Amino acid sequence: MNRTGIRHKMSAFKGRDVAERLADSTGDIPSTRWWKSPLLLIALLALPFFLVDLGSPALNDGEAMYAEVPREMRLSGDWITPRLNGTRHFDKPPLTYWVIGLNQVVMGESEFSARLWQAMAAWGIIPIVGALGRSLYGMRQWWLPALLYATCIGMHIFGRLGMPDSLLCFWISLAILGYARCIEAGQHSRRSWFLVMCTAMGLATLTKGLLGLGLPSAIIGTHMLVNRRLRLFSIGQLVSGAGVVFLIALPWYFAVGAANPDFVGYFIIREHVMRFTGQRYPPDESVALPVFIILTLVWTFPWVSLVPQALIRAIRRMRLAGPRESADLLPLIWIVVVLGLFTVSRSRLEYYALPAVPAFALLVGKLWHDFIGKGTDAPSLRAMKAALGITAIVAAIGATAAWIVLGPQKDVVFKIFAESWPTSGWVSGGEHAALLEKIRIPAMASLLGVAVFLTAAFWASIRERQPMTLGLLVGLMAPLLVMVHWGFLAMEPFASSKPVAQMVMSVAGPQDMVIMQEPHEHMWVGGITYYMKRTVHLLKDPRFEGVSSRRREPPDQFLDDEQMLKYWTSPKRVVVVTEENRRNIDTLLDQASDMHEVGRSFDRRVFANWNPSVPLTLPR
Repeated sequence: MNRTGIRHKMSAFKGRDVAERLADSTGDIPSTRWWKSPLLLIALLALPFFLVDLGSPALNDGEAMYAEVPREMRLSGDWITPRLNGTRHFDKPPLTYWVIGLNQVVMGESEFSARLWQAMAAWGIIPIVGALGRSLYGMRQWWLPALLYATCIGMHIFGRLGMPDSLLCFWISLAILGYARCIEAGQHSRRSWFLVMCTAMGLATLTKGLLGLGLPSAIIGTHMLVNRRLRLFSIGQLVSGAGVVFLIALPWYFAVGAANPDFVGYFIIREHVMRFTGQRYPPDESVALPVFIILTLVWTFPWVSLVPQALIRAIRRMRLAGPRESADLLPLIWIVVVLGLFTVSRSRLEYYALPAVPAFALLVGKLWHDFIGKGTDAPSLRAMKAALGITAIVAAIGATAAWIVLGPQKDVVFKIFAESWPTSGWVSGGEHAALLEKIRIPAMASLLGVAVFLTAAFWASIRERQPMTLGLLVGLMAPLLVMVHWGFLAMEPFASSKPVAQMVMSVAGPQDMVIMQEPHEHMWVGGITYYMKRTVHLLKDPRFEGVSSRRREPPDQFLDDEQMLKYWTSPKRVVVVTEENRRNIDTLLDQASDMHEVGRSFDRRVFANWNPSVPLTLPR
């Protein structure tokens, strides 16, 4: 296809009036009967995979922190200053706490109420991606990107967790949809979509702070610059848009700053600047850049093998059509901004690039539309066949590797965790080794099943049956997601503090003192406190003495060794929770005249300074 042809094909995204677009593409207009929409069917079929059994497994310690803060907000009546175990906790803005707190008021405190809004946000991106596909690429293929997004494994893994990341993805996607609609809409509709864009950016700022504002702003601003649309919005519109963002986000920032004069320094400097530059102490966990890139691609499975081809074709189309004419420019900038930010950041976790998954879905969705359409500019079937064949082989090799690495070569797993996640608590031997053995056969069977589906998709592609190939790749996700959920259930005793909390509550009453070692990050206190429904005392870690950012408040809740020994050796009943990856305090514990080990769960042990009269039943 020549340059003129491509420009004609891309012209739908040049900002023409909607009525003109409809007149130019009457053959591609979907039915106005919304109940017959493919997008509705996709969303309804996907909903159970986001919501079914959302109340299990137990909250991991990261999720529990986001559930504990709103619990303490409700108890104190203070919805402005977040607190965790009684300590002011400014790591994140409050929107996630507020929506979980609302659920707790309506539904009670549960795993389901802690995860519902996040799961609905991950699911809600499906129609947004569909609408973006429609705006960018025309009427006919608008639902394909939504189908691909709905089956991406990453959004199911992290979208079902009670953390703010799926909310952030939702607001960013909605802001970009608002911007895309501003480009194509008439003046009246543009005002409405501009309001949608700014509202989403304001809510993103209440979800993840400067990151929530910066990511969509950078994506949209870069597109306006490269696409030469700097005059799309007037100065007055930009001022009013900033007013909308500030009206949504700033009241809380002003209120929390007024109540806590040290908020700005902690939140802006420590949690943003120092985290980004790697100067924060204690240092953040950060996965290596190659691991981060690989995992980002893994989150697009089962479409990961087609991502390179989709990217190459998008870049070629953009070069032929020119940036101003290209519908591919926006998703490409979206991906580059998200990955680029965390490439240069010294703080990156495996799921930080999730906001780019909808953009990948758009590009691969366009690729699939071209596969199915079989037009003059159809993609290379040879490349598709090779990608599917290679992925099937990799899955088969992965099944063999799972049998070996989770069995006789378990030390490989422990080494990876020690190097990439040193504070994860994943240590060699004992219950950790037993857990790997437990998931060994299911992991191997899952990967073999993936290999079988991919082989079938490879066969269908050889026969040039593209719809069948697409159907097989979509279909393999149903059993795979069931197995992923089983994996979370199997990991519950390690990932959650609920078993330890139950252990403590089996021997300690409300008047008994509970002490745990000060964690590397204060957020990890949330698992114990959420499931015990009470605060605990913390045994100070000498490494953090004098660290200004380390809030030890209220002071009487933080004990040094001498204070801890005073209680531990007194007649008062005290329970202590220790962790193997923290400093060894056995010499302190041995000074109690009647010390008893209540039990252990993986790397955590529970001790009492009396002989507990309640028989222990370890939860499993």
